[in-house]
Amino acid sequence: MKIFNIDNGWTIKLPKNWKEERDDADGYHLYYPPDSDLTIIITTFHFFKNIENGWKVLSPVDDLSEIFNESIKKIELRNNTKVEGKKLNLNEFKIEDFKVECFEYEYHENNEKVYSISCGIMITGYLLVINLYSASKEEVENAIKYIYSIEKVK
Repeated sequence: MKIFNIDNGWTIKLPKNWKEERDDADGYHLYYPPDSDLTIIITTFHFFKNIENGWKVLSPVDDLSEIFNESIKKIELRNNTKVEGKKLNLNEFKIEDFKVECFEYEYHENNEKVYSISCGIMITGYLLVINLYSASKEEVENAIKYIYSIEKVK
């Protein structure tokens, strides 16, 4: 396994033969294995909340959860698809004081069915969005194990 560094101190462990691309304009990391159409796209956000006297504090997890859920609703509208909640095993995560929400959905792109799982991992001030995509539902389901390898370096 290889540790890939994501922005804002996040890391993910993936097989050594996986490729990484970075889109600096849109701020996401793209990971994929050779000879597969499985793709993992990860974006990290750092949020502050304004309080009185111009002070800023790190946004609480509940605010980040609301932001993530709003983005999922936009997926439903844009792709005209049904998004359903997906449960993950919280004991598998190596992150402290976090919240995770996941959703799964299917849509068509270029006349092909795409299966996706979108997860938001939230800790105070940070939202990490992980999107897994493939034509194969089994491939995406199997890739969930990589989400559990995500860590936040202190």
